[in-house]
Amino acid sequence: MSTRQLWIVRGLLVVLLGLAATYKLGPKLYNRHKLGQLQGRPVYDERMNVQDAYAKALNRANAEHKRLLVVMGGNWCQWCLVLDELLREDATLRSYLDKHYVVLKLDSQAARALDDSWGKPSRNGVPVMIFFDAKGGVRHVQETGSLELWHGKILAHDPKRVLEVLHRWS
Repeated sequence: MSTRQLWIVRGLLVVLLGLAATYKLGPKLYNRHKLGQLQGRPVYDERMNVQDAYAKALNRANAEHKRLLVVMGGNWCQWCLVLDELLREDATLRSYLDKHYVVLKLDSQAARALDDSWGKPSRNGVPVMIFFDAKGGVRHVQETGSLELWHGKILAHDPKRVLEVLHRWS
């Protein structure tokens, strides 16, 4: 093997090692940065009267001819914070939600009694999206693990998949 070929092989090895390191470290660095941005932002009111908030949200949804969407989660949950950020920041999702849904965010601990009465939609974890009919019956429970980007290695949800779910149940 010539010296030139040896340098090419070494260069390729360096590039491959760099790509492997990026594949492993990139998501960890991104997630750490993202979590730093989100921590300390209260999304779920832990002292809310959840029964009253639910009744008001259902009445509002019916009055406005929209669907009720309850997002159950907790301020301690990184995935809950990321989903909330996506629903607030993505213009397409925000517009679709405003047009078709009344959204109620409930702290999973404060809403335990409602969770039980709805068949325990949080049994597989939070965040969970619960879609209701006009009478307050649960139409669909959407776990959010399947909506995560890169199989959960990146702390983010796929806006396209989230929009598909919203379309399906509006």
